[in-house]
Amino acid sequence: MIVQSFWSKPFLKDSNHPNARFKGGWLHEKYFYYSIALSCLKFKEFYNDISLYTDSNGEKILNNILNLPYSNFYNTLDSLDAYHENLWALPKLHTYSNQNTPFIHADTDVFIWEKFSEEFVKNPIFCQNIEDNYPIYGETLDQLLQILDWVPTEIVNSLYKHKKVVAFNAGVLGGIDIGFYKKLYHRAIKMIQKNQHLFPKIDVGMLNMIYEQHLGHAIADKDNITIQPLFENIDSKFTQLTNFHLAGFHTKYVHAIGYAKKSEYACEQIEALLMFEFPEHYNRIKYNGISNSLWKEDYEMTENRKNFLLAMFTWLRNNSIEQIYSTKFSLNNSVKIEEEGETISILFTKPQTKEIEKLELLDWDNILLYFQEPLSIKELCDVLLNDSDIRKKYTKEKLLDKILSFVIDKSLIHEIFIPEDVLEYSV
Repeated sequence: MIVQSFWSKPFLKDSNHPNARFKGGWLHEKYFYYSIALSCLKFKEFYNDISLYTDSNGEKILNNILNLPYSNFYNTLDSLDAYHENLWALPKLHTYSNQNTPFIHADTDVFIWEKFSEEFVKNPIFCQNIEDNYPIYGETLDQLLQILDWVPTEIVNSLYKHKKVVAFNAGVLGGIDIGFYKKLYHRAIKMIQKNQHLFPKIDVGMLNMIYEQHLGHAIADKDNITIQPLFENIDSKFTQLTNFHLAGFHTKYVHAIGYAKKSEYACEQIEALLMFEFPEHYNRIKYNGISNSLWKEDYEMTENRKNFLLAMFTWLRNNSIEQIYSTKFSLNNSVKIEEEGETISILFTKPQTKEIEKLELLDWDNILLYFQEPLSIKELCDVLLNDSDIRKKYTKEKLLDKILSFVIDKSLIHEIFIPEDVLEYSV
């Protein structure tokens, strides 16, 4: 069973604080609505039962106005109204604790293109990834430990044992050990209640990752429960999980974590993916959202941009990876190469704003110059492998993968490259 959660209090509380969740932390509120819709619909492709735990405002907006296709809406989060609005992880823990059968909780900014393995979801506890000594935890705990009156013993014991902060990421979280999640909620509530008189002295938003992800890992560690991650070796910037340009044809899991919610490129891709994969839902959500003043109709993609994105999506999904590797790409006719002394830059039209952008070619970006004549990913790979330093650093498979990501990013996101046959696809 898939469960998701939405607490409207932080969403509706106007705030410019970077760790608040006004508008869900998104660049614009419409992207939250597009995100939760896309997330719900993608999970529903693989799982029959997907439920949303929310409050009265959430049910009114997401069910009554936008008609998002959840199997069930559970109005359980009004009970949290007395808590600080920046405790935005608390409704997730509340939702975990309400489960009495094995479950998968997914954040509303997580999107999948394949079902999780049965082996994975049968673990006592599973998570998106383990966060091993990510810098932000140490910095946060150093501040909090000087101010808080009470810290769970599990956290203290974990720090003593590991000499660093180890946590899990709850982009997806669940398992068959229901008792663990009830214990986590109980301990987190106690931590919040014993320290909330000190909230004016701390960044409450930073507390969330401590009482959810660090405390959760510490409790499991103390109780000798193994936590199974979906992904290994994820860096602290989550670069492996935010590859929207590879979504659906090469990457089967994307999480708009952290900075991605403020990225105009990630936000545009979420809207475009919803438009491409679920056009009827997209049109209804957009109409109902604007008609009911959930957001104002301001920036909209141009028709040319929409057509290009939909054509690219169609092409990427109708070709195998091998066919994509063999397709020739060329610089867009509007791209200009500019040389100033030893500095080489390109000028291109940013498709999101139609403004001229200048990109100085440094490091990996220098391979843009190879595409002054039509060239395929496979051909470029063969050329680069002639360099002994490249051969030492990359296998052919890893180099192909890196070039693919680079070329599709520069095509789909920036329109710097154009695949030779993409315009064959009608949109």
